[in-house]
Amino acid sequence: MKILVTGGAGFIGSNFVRRTLQDAYAGIEGAEVIVLDSLTYSGNLENLAPIADSPRYEFVHGDIRDLGLLDTLLPSVDAVVHFAAESHVDRSVRDSGIFV
Repeated sequence: MKILVTGGAGFIGSNFVRRTLQDAYAGIEGAEVIVLDSLTYSGNLENLAPIADSPRYEFVHGDIRDLGLLDTLLPSVDAVVHFAAESHVDRSVRDSGIFV
């Protein structure tokens, strides 16, 4: 099984990715994980450092709004786990475009 995890470099997403690669979830043991993250304010590759060398892990720096990128990634995955978000209210007032 191959899983695409959006926002996988954030706090919650990276915890899910690490536990998935540690085979902590029944039914998806041995799954490969592709992390798609734009690494904005809350995404941090350090969160994924413990599993960076796993042969079952791949990181893609990109945006979930990039339809061309999604067209490339989605055909090869069996499931999508969506954690990507832009959620700070103060930032939404300054520039609402990234939240829409």
